[in-house]
Amino acid sequence: MFRPINLRANHQRLENVWNDRCRVVEGPAIELSWTATSDAPGACQSAYRLTLSCGGKRLLDTGWIESPEQRHDLNAASLPKGPKIDWTLRLRDGEGRESDAAEEWFLIGDVAWTAAWIAPTWEDANCPAYFRRAFSVDKPVKDARLYVCGLGYHSVSINGEEIGVDRLDPVFSDYSKTCYYSVYPGLEDWLEEDGKNTLSVTVAAGWRANDGPYLNRFEKPAFFGPIQLSAMFVVEYEDGAREVIATDRTWQCGKGPITRSHLFDGETYDARRQSVAYGPVRPIDPPGGVMRPATIPPAIDDRVVHPMSVSRLAEGWLVDFGRNIAGVVSITMPEDLLPGQTITVRHAERLREDGTPYFDNLRGAKATDTYIAAGRGRDDYWQPAFVYHGFRYALVNGLDLTADMIDAHPIHTDLDSASAFRCGSALINAIQDMVVQTERDNMHAILTDCPQRDERMGWMNDATVRFEETPYNFDAAAMFRKICRDLADEQKEDGAIACTAPKVYGSWPADPVCSSFLVAGHMAWLHGGDLSVIREQFDSYARWEDCLLAHSDGCIVNYSYYGDWAGPAYACESPEGAKSAVTPGTFMSTGYSYYNCRLLEKFARLLGRAADEAKYADLAGKIAAAMLEKWYDRERRVFATGSMACPAFALWLDLAPEGDQAAIARALRDDLVKNDYRFTTGNLCTKYLLDELARFGYVDEAYALVTREEYPSWGWMIQNEATTVWERFELKDNGGMNSYCHPMYGAVGAWFYSALAGLVPLEDGWKRFSVAPKLPEKLMSCQATVDTPRGSVNIRWVRRGNQAFMQLDVPFGAEAEVTFGHVKALCGSGRHSFSTEAWRAAEGRERPAAGTRLND
Repeated sequence: MFRPINLRANHQRLENVWNDRCRVVEGPAIELSWTATSDAPGACQSAYRLTLSCGGKRLLDTGWIESPEQRHDLNAASLPKGPKIDWTLRLRDGEGRESDAAEEWFLIGDVAWTAAWIAPTWEDANCPAYFRRAFSVDKPVKDARLYVCGLGYHSVSINGEEIGVDRLDPVFSDYSKTCYYSVYPGLEDWLEEDGKNTLSVTVAAGWRANDGPYLNRFEKPAFFGPIQLSAMFVVEYEDGAREVIATDRTWQCGKGPITRSHLFDGETYDARRQSVAYGPVRPIDPPGGVMRPATIPPAIDDRVVHPMSVSRLAEGWLVDFGRNIAGVVSITMPEDLLPGQTITVRHAERLREDGTPYFDNLRGAKATDTYIAAGRGRDDYWQPAFVYHGFRYALVNGLDLTADMIDAHPIHTDLDSASAFRCGSALINAIQDMVVQTERDNMHAILTDCPQRDERMGWMNDATVRFEETPYNFDAAAMFRKICRDLADEQKEDGAIACTAPKVYGSWPADPVCSSFLVAGHMAWLHGGDLSVIREQFDSYARWEDCLLAHSDGCIVNYSYYGDWAGPAYACESPEGAKSAVTPGTFMSTGYSYYNCRLLEKFARLLGRAADEAKYADLAGKIAAAMLEKWYDRERRVFATGSMACPAFALWLDLAPEGDQAAIARALRDDLVKNDYRFTTGNLCTKYLLDELARFGYVDEAYALVTREEYPSWGWMIQNEATTVWERFELKDNGGMNSYCHPMYGAVGAWFYSALAGLVPLEDGWKRFSVAPKLPEKLMSCQATVDTPRGSVNIRWVRRGNQAFMQLDVPFGAEAEVTFGHVKALCGSGRHSFSTEAWRAAEGRERPAAGTRLND
């Protein structure tokens, strides 16, 4: 069968979504894209035809366009804003066959924001506000949709029924720069057409007023402020009339059963206060940010985790959910609760040696949710609405608990994809599961550093290598676009970005290792096929590099805060510190300045900016020369201090003279083996260490490092009950840097796909990709699926005796450059099989050639 599949608008999935919010796109430029399925080997597109319509009215018919490009650009200026836009797509392949038609729809979320901002009459932002507006509908409705922004978090109901199951809306941003509003389409069926209707919006503080002992030490973020609401409910009638119900003084507001909501401390629900005493609202100034439709998927709680065990402790009921999650618990309340009876739920990531919950690493976060019973059989089901916690364990007090009464609900931005990795090593599979769980636990409109303590920020130094792993496991292109906008919002006139975005903590300028700003755009293009992020942010990327050059002496960046951060304790300046004692911070800083220039050179080439391409190529050459002059001992072939990070980073950057690279890689391998695999790299260079060992033929040593179970290692974490990746390799008993769900060391997940499975994208959206798996001697099999915009890339290899066999699926319209042992091939779409004599990357045997890296 030949038909289009995986239709997208602005790189957002439209097929098989459970939530229409995912169909909202932002103009003015809209890119429609697709892939196809075909039973013809090597099939590719020769032409396409698409039509657009709205409400039965034809908007566009492109006719047949002769092109292999699986995309079409639209200008949203001529398209209706708000109503559903239907599109139909047909394709022709290289043999002239015409496909079946595919149909989908999307809507443009841009709207001229005219609604006023309103607020409750009280000042305490941690006391949620219940807003409502009654209105009448007395004739048939054609279309109804809601645009709403309740800061910090809102939930919406129509006639007492909650619309959608989204959580933690609207998406978090620096509200003084950008406010993202939620768009709820298709609400016409929710309205009573012969009487009164009520629109209700509950607003809690979220990030709007998230103070605490940790944050109070620093400058108050620009986006802190009172809770407030702005909304427009648009009703279009069958007779052509249009009504807009917008926030103004006619709305009402009151206090309700959620009496307190604090993102770090928790939420209190008083079931005795079911009736809301409504009163007036007060007008309030806008928060200051530009209004934009939210186009990343919403946060959801689509999974339920049942207890692994429930135990009675002196402190209360201890519930073990078996894995570390980010979310909340729900409790089905018994009928015999007394009025005012108080139930508390405290959250923890691990237990002490005596089996009691360990709370110290939460620092100032109370992480406690509270339910106050109505009593007399009036209590039913409770689940906190506007908070989330990082936890595996819950300590419950105030009622007799059984396992069937309580569940956990993970909450995360819905970036899940069909990507998957498995291999013959149970330990690596467990690490992969940890990586995916840790990432998912840290997706809450930003990609956070941790979900449990009083922090939960978008740290950009952690993200530089993490952003290479995330798109293998998740559909992250839309999130990368939003992250780049968050960073651009915080950028100063001199080009300085902040260490966190939105800026909560950190410095301007950020640590120079924060090439994550550019990496996010690169990955959006490479994995997601989205060039618009690079096009939108190129000048901001250039200004960040200009800032680093301004902080350079002779092309050597002159400052560093974090560098190769949080390595094993023996490689840090102090046992409790996280700054490397062995790798110079300015070496790392300058290396990333060089890397920025290489990326800017590539970006300029993609955008057709020839002058900028030449400029950054020249700058990269000058920085490389300065680094070699300052840090490279040509006689000894040693970079800087010679720590494991120094050669790994230099090789990854291709800084070393080509004739020296093999010797440098061999010395790096020897250093690792001599020290019994006790590596000295930190959050950045540990990934580069694995990349370069595999690239230069030392995959057995890289595999031995990954599969270690002694300290320090991922296996050591698992031996100590980890189900998510830790911030440090040590099991520390203090309230400092001690997160047990921290994704920076989850970057190892990229190595599973790029080295063991050998899958590396080379062009936009996996249009062209490399397949060059590395086969460690002790690994007998590997299989992986990468969910790409062009369809699934599937690979499986196995070893049988002295032979290795591989099967590969290349999606429609894509091309794979295959290296498998001594076999080299260029493969089009379809199924391909290979076999070769198995090789060993061991001393005395021929080594495979250095492979393609993610940053090529």
